[in-house]
Amino acid sequence: EKDYFVTELNLEEVVHSVVMKYRHYILNKKIRLDLHNLDNKIYADEKWIVFILSQIIQNSMKYLDKLDKLIEISSQNNKNNVILTIRDNGCGISKSDLTRVCEKGFTCSDRKKEYATGMGLYLSKKLCEKLGLSLKINSIQDKYTEVKIIFPKNSIIKF
Repeated sequence: EKDYFVTELNLEEVVHSVVMKYRHYILNKKIRLDLHNLDNKIYADEKWIVFILSQIIQNSMKYLDKLDKLIEISSQNNKNNVILTIRDNGCGISKSDLTRVCEKGFTCSDRKKEYATGMGLYLSKKLCEKLGLSLKINSIQDKYTEVKIIFPKNSIIKF
């Protein structure tokens, strides 16, 4: 819980390092990546933000169910924050499950559960809270899932 070392990071470099971990899987599954507008500075613990991004990207890859598989990763630099958006065109999450996906142990009612533990998004949400970040999830079943991580610029993070 006290293992945080917040520093200034280049978001593009962090995303690139996570994508490189999964490059073989991405190539084998013929997943298209659309990475853009990522050259922003963020403040986070590198180890934990890599863990969070890995969980989200793994979920995106796991639930891509279309012939044309796409994961889009972009960021938006605003006055008070940087918003990282990871969007896939996978199976999506039902409206009834959307409010529960970050609960400990919850594995959506309509997804393939063979590899689901219900821990990835739970841990990601908890870590974001500890790091002073926000994690928001939006989805339409059978269309897309979009995860946003909001990195504040001007707040003092208390641990």
